[in-house]
Amino acid sequence: MGSLLSHAFIDPNDLPGCAGKGDCDALFSSADSAWGLLQTLSLAAAYGYVLFCASNLLSEGSELLLLVPSIAGIVGSVVLPVLGAVPDGAIMLFSGLGEDAQSELQVGVGALAGSTIMLLTLPWGLSVYYGRVPLSRSGVAQYRAASRQRAGKRPPTLCNTGVAPEPSIRENAVVMVATALAYLVIQGPAMQYATGGSENDSAKRVHYISSQEHYWALCGLVLSLAFFCGYLVLMVRQGQNESKTEALVDRAIVKALTGGKAGARGLTLPGLLAPILENVKDNMRQASLARQDESNRGLSEMLLEEDRHRLRRLFDPFFHKYDRDGNGTLSPLELSHLLADLGEQVSAKQANEWMRRLDPDGSGAISQDEFLDAMLQYVQDESTRTVESERLEEETLRAAGGGLEEDTAVGAEGEGGGEVEVPEDVAHLDWHQQQRVIKRRATLLMAVGTGLVLLFSDPMVDVLSNLGARTGVPPFYISFICAPLASNASELLASVYYARKKTRRSITISLSTLEGAACMNNTFCLAIFMALVAFNRLAWHFTAETLAILVVEVTVAGFARARVLRGWTSLVVLALFPASIALVAGLEAIGLD
Repeated sequence: MGSLLSHAFIDPNDLPGCAGKGDCDALFSSADSAWGLLQTLSLAAAYGYVLFCASNLLSEGSELLLLVPSIAGIVGSVVLPVLGAVPDGAIMLFSGLGEDAQSELQVGVGALAGSTIMLLTLPWGLSVYYGRVPLSRSGVAQYRAASRQRAGKRPPTLCNTGVAPEPSIRENAVVMVATALAYLVIQGPAMQYATGGSENDSAKRVHYISSQEHYWALCGLVLSLAFFCGYLVLMVRQGQNESKTEALVDRAIVKALTGGKAGARGLTLPGLLAPILENVKDNMRQASLARQDESNRGLSEMLLEEDRHRLRRLFDPFFHKYDRDGNGTLSPLELSHLLADLGEQVSAKQANEWMRRLDPDGSGAISQDEFLDAMLQYVQDESTRTVESERLEEETLRAAGGGLEEDTAVGAEGEGGGEVEVPEDVAHLDWHQQQRVIKRRATLLMAVGTGLVLLFSDPMVDVLSNLGARTGVPPFYISFICAPLASNASELLASVYYARKKTRRSITISLSTLEGAACMNNTFCLAIFMALVAFNRLAWHFTAETLAILVVEVTVAGFARARVLRGWTSLVVLALFPASIALVAGLEAIGLD
C-alpha cells in the first residue's frame, strides 16, 4: 500500500500469528495463530462487504442512466458492461503493484478466473434451470401461455423443458471465444517455462522469464485493447436493437419505483414515464390513428399494440401487488395506497373521481385495462399540469421583467435585491428537471462506487494474500472463491431474477449479460494483466488457470450455440464451477504452474 493508505488500513501481517509478510505460523499451531486468523477473516468480510456495496452503487448508478432516453442505448451497451468489470479490474490492478507483486499476482489471477468461471457457470446454470419452459415434441420452446398449457399435459423434466434465447446469444458466444484467444498470445510463449518453476522462483529467474515474455505481453496488451474497442463497437450496434434497450430501460424503471419510496428519491411516476409516453404519442401520430373519438375510448385502447404490451408489463407488478384478494380488480382504496407508495399523493376524492371516470358500469372496481387507463391518465394530467406551470412561471417572470432593472439598481444601492419569487404552485419538479436529478444522482452513485472500489481493492488484495499464508492454501483458490462473491453477486441475482420471468426476451437479456461480462474479462481485465506483466516486469506463471478459463468458456459457448438449451444442460454448466477448481489443482499436481 502507499504510505498514506498504509496508515488508514490494518496491515494483516501485523496481526497475531504473523512475523512479517508471508511469514505466518502454521494453522492453529498457537492461540495467536487462531486469533490472528479470526481477525483476518473479519477484515476480509468487512472489505468484501464494502466492495459488494460499491459494485451495487456502480450498478444502480448506471441503471439510473437507463432512465434518460437520449443515452439509454449507449448506457446499456457500453457503460453497464464496463462499470461491471471495474471491481474485478481494480483487484487485478492492485495485485500487481505491491512490493511482492509476483506473489500477490495470484490474487489477481484468482479474481479473473473466479469471476469469469463463476459468471459462466452458477448464474448461467441457474438461469437456464429457472427460466425453462415446456418443449414441444419437435423441441420448440412453448413461450405462449396457450401452447404452454397444451404442453403441460406431460410432466416437466430436465429433458422436455428448456430455453430458446434469441440468435444474439449464439453470435455472442462466438465473440466470447474469439476474445479469449488473447490469452494464447502470452500463454503460448509461457508454455516453455510452465514446468520449470513457480512463483516462488528466485528473483533472477523471474527477471529472465519476464524479459522473455515482455514483448509477447505487449502484443497481448495491444490485442486485448483492440478486442475491447471492437467489442464496444459491436455492443453499440447491438444496442440499437430497440427491444433489448427497452427491456433494460423497463427493468430500471420498475426497480426505481419498487426499490423504495420513489418520491423520497425525487422521482415520480410522471417523471419516469413521460419520456416513454412521448415516444408512444409519436408512434400513434406516425400510425395516423384516428383521434376524433378520444373522449369515448380508453387511452390504453388507442395505443399501438406493442406500446400497449410494454406499458402493461411496466404496470402489472403494481397491479398484482395491490390486488390483495387476487380477483383481478382494484378498489379505490387499493389504488390510493398504490399511488402513495409510488410517491404520488392522491386524495380520496381524486381516487373516487377516477373511479367514476374509469368504472362506467359502476361495479366499484378497476380492471387491469381500466387500471392502465388510470395510470396513463394520471401521467398525462401531471405532464399537462407541468406545461401549464412552466407557462405560468414564464408569464410571471415576463411580467416582473419591466421592473427588473430598477430593482437591480436599488439593490446596488443597498435597498435589497430584486429577485423574483417563484410561486409555490410551480415550485415542484417537472420531468425535464427530474431527468437532471437522475443524471446527477447517477453520477454521484458511480463516483462513490468507483472511489470505494479504488480505496478498498488494495487492502483486500493484502488480506487475501495473508489468508493464503495463514492457511497454507494458495491465494489463487481463496481469491477464486471470495473475489466473485464481493464483485459479481449482484449479476448472479439479477440474471436469475430475469430468467424467472420465463420469456424469450428475459432469458436472452439474462444470458447476454453473462456473456458480456466474460467478454469484458477477456478484454478489459486481461489488458490490465498484460500491462502489469509488460511494464512491471512480472512473469506469467498461470498455465493451469488459463487452461481452466479456456475450457469453461469453450464449453459454455458450445451449449450457447444450440437453438434450444434443454434443462439438463443447466446441471452440466453448474458442475463446471467445482470441476474447474479440480482441473487447476490437477494440472498443478502434475507439474504445470
